[in-house]
Amino acid sequence: SGYNTVVIVSEDTDVFVLLLAFKQHLMPCSVLIKTGTQNRVTYIDVSKVFESIGQNVCEALPGLHAYTGCDTVSAFAGKGKVAAYRALAKSTEFQNTFKQLGMEWDLPDDVYRSLENFTCVLYIKTPGTSDINELRYRLFCLKRGDVDSSQLPPCSNTLYKHCLRANYQTGVWRRSLQSHPAIPSPVGRGWCMEGNTLMIDWMNGDPAPKSVLELLSCQCRRSCKLPSCSCLLNGLKCTDMCSLKDCSNRAEDEADMECAEDDSDDDYDNDV
Repeated sequence: SGYNTVVIVSEDTDVFVLLLAFKQHLMPCSVLIKTGTQNRVTYIDVSKVFESIGQNVCEALPGLHAYTGCDTVSAFAGKGKVAAYRALAKSTEFQNTFKQLGMEWDLPDDVYRSLENFTCVLYIKTPGTSDINELRYRLFCLKRGDVDSSQLPPCSNTLYKHCLRANYQTGVWRRSLQSHPAIPSPVGRGWCMEGNTLMIDWMNGDPAPKSVLELLSCQCRRSCKLPSCSCLLNGLKCTDMCSLKDCSNRAEDEADMECAEDDSDDDYDNDV
């Protein structure tokens, strides 16, 4: 209050996004962001950017920024923010969806379904489906299985956990103007506790049907260890399809164990 111009010095994208989202709540003064280097300084006029892209898009930006990757939420491999922004700018439905993100701490079902549809569009402009699992299967078949996991969209379970984290982070940002916001624990909202450590809750269940998992293999030569082993990287056990026939990540053969137990019983009976 009482100033015609306010200059904010920040290289953080989060600050710029929040300024655009809350521009209509700020005092009627000119807001500039100072960026660049000592020899080349740039001033970005937040008010002009706000007027250029519109209030609806600006209010949706915090949700889009969190959803496409920020300091606390992972990003989609190979999918940058520019393509996501273009998809947002063209669709009123997606703008409304990201405006709702973070309004409630619990993610509404209709918001998740719209986010699932947005993710399909993020991978293919005309996906022909809003079901992420179906799109994942189509892309897998299109490349005849010769595809890296990072080239496929996440499965529905993983995507839902991602949406929970994006919703939580956006919820924190939407309460930026509150002096003492009531923020719940992140546990159960895309994160979990392992001992005293807060960990990302990536997914529940298997990453793919068992018939598909049996076809996956790693090409480790000496030992299976992170981050080089693709099996460990995807939370899988090594199988007979892997290059190494003996490593610490192989699952115990239950059938062999049962046979061994049966043999030991027979030996005992013969001794008697």
